[in-house]
Amino acid sequence: MTVWLVIMYVAGIVLVLAEFIVPGMICGILGGAMIIASGVIACRTFPQYTVMIVVGELVGVFIAVILGMYLLSKTRAGKRLILESSQQAAAGWVASESDTSLLGAQGEVFTALRPAGTIMVNNKRIDAVSDGAFIDKGVRVRVIEVHGSRVVVEPVRDK
Repeated sequence: MTVWLVIMYVAGIVLVLAEFIVPGMICGILGGAMIIASGVIACRTFPQYTVMIVVGELVGVFIAVILGMYLLSKTRAGKRLILESSQQAAAGWVASESDTSLLGAQGEVFTALRPAGTIMVNNKRIDAVSDGAFIDKGVRVRVIEVHGSRVVVEPVRDK
């Protein structure tokens, strides 16, 4: 009886692994059913080992799923799911370029910064945020940070 339980469990694991290679849910459902059936029969046959049987089957299924993920990455279908190249900024994979020429530039608040708004620098409208304070329209500001499309400004203090 024990040999048949082990054969049923191993066959279930093999079917679960086959599901990763040949998707369609049939192998996975049959494999899962065989694993559950072997566990139920083993627990009824050997009730004193129920905890060890359940833990052993769960560990085996976990290892099978990890191995299945590895096998999936080696199949043709799995390779189509995995990005082979990385997206480098030098290749143009950037959401928005940082205009570092704005650093230190001075302009005038076009719409009040509460804390976000628009400033005018060199007759160009630029979306900006203040360094935390509300800044009214017409106040002179200086750009202190540029990170992508985020432009941070502070009011210019007269000396």
